[in-house]
Amino acid sequence: MNSKLWKLSHKLYAHGYRRVGRTLELIYNVLNANSISTEAEIGCNTVFFYHGLGCVVHRDCIIGDNCKIFGNVTIGCKWSNGVNDGKPPHIGDNVLIGAGTVILGDIYVGENSIIGANTTVITDVPEKLYCDWKSGKN
Repeated sequence: MNSKLWKLSHKLYAHGYRRVGRTLELIYNVLNANSISTEAEIGCNTVFFYHGLGCVVHRDCIIGDNCKIFGNVTIGCKWSNGVNDGKPPHIGDNVLIGAGTVILGDIYVGENSIIGANTTVITDVPEKLYCDWKSGKN
């Protein structure tokens, strides 16, 4: 992750200083107009371009190493009829996620995949696959 403030809040939260970690998370979210949870597991060298402007990442989400994530991306759980349908996605290593992408549900995005801008992903994405909104499916 490219923010020292987020890294610090994540470290504090993980080591039992939950209140301080959450407070720093809130400051980070307000400064950068996003909601990237301190509890999320985000790998080394993963970059949220433009400080994650408009991004939302679920607290139980796992994002691998060396991922590149552009603005206005949502990574979270599926909801139907006001009920949470399970876990958030697991993103593999070296994944590029284009601006405006929505990734929902208990799915896996394979390593070295590319997800084009404004794509909605609700099924597993195999490794080394290019996925975009035109295809209608992965």
